[in-house]
Amino acid sequence: MVPKPFTQCLIVMVRDPGVLYVPVMYVLIYSKHQDAYWNAVIYIVIQTGCLLEPAPMTCDFEKGLMKAMTEQFLSLRSLGVFSIWKQALWRKMLSERIQQDQIASALTLNAIVVLTIIPENEIADKGIRYERSLVDETGAKTKWNSFWRYFKNTWLNSNGADLWNVNSMQAAGIDLTNRTNNPLERYNRAFGELFSVTHPSLRAFVETAKTDTRRYAQMIDDIKHHRREPPRHAEFVEPHVLVDYLHFQ
Repeated sequence: MVPKPFTQCLIVMVRDPGVLYVPVMYVLIYSKHQDAYWNAVIYIVIQTGCLLEPAPMTCDFEKGLMKAMTEQFLSLRSLGVFSIWKQALWRKMLSERIQQDQIASALTLNAIVVLTIIPENEIADKGIRYERSLVDETGAKTKWNSFWRYFKNTWLNSNGADLWNVNSMQAAGIDLTNRTNNPLERYNRAFGELFSVTHPSLRAFVETAKTDTRRYAQMIDDIKHHRREPPRHAEFVEPHVLVDYLHFQ
């Protein structure tokens, strides 16, 4: 929902001390190339007076954005949203024409989550063998072989496991709340629903963003003066490696 000729809106969201996730900047950009993201991030840094010191950054797996952010914030750790990663796997399984019951077994939390929390050096061998042991691949072994080749090429070699595996972050005590409870996903949907057309005018876009910003400013003030409670977020569940995996050979 962006005005032409822009192609997307980069929304920066931060966590207010009142435990409220707040959209603080809307940046209209022309493309998904890294230089466009780089220019957008530079603008954000300048406009905030170089005061931002982000720890983990939660976003989709857009390489240009991730690289632009890590070049500006050297200590930043990028973390892909679990639901987006899982959806990408689901789509690939569908494209391989794997049966729905087998897909369901592979994507259960007790199965797929294991790959995201075990040490990275165990994923390619023990991790994948464990995942495959949980799925009845009868009549579809060739399809599963193809899927796992894709998985290794895309999610181990091209993207790198550090974008979706949180083992090292967990060991370092980094907050992983937004990995599965990403408020920006929800806000993107809600903000998009404020527009009645796919490409609003620039003026309509700006006025809508300003109105929503004022709404958040009022929420912050209401929470600060105890006129309302902070919005509730889904409770974060700390991921743990299953005992079955630890005993798996």
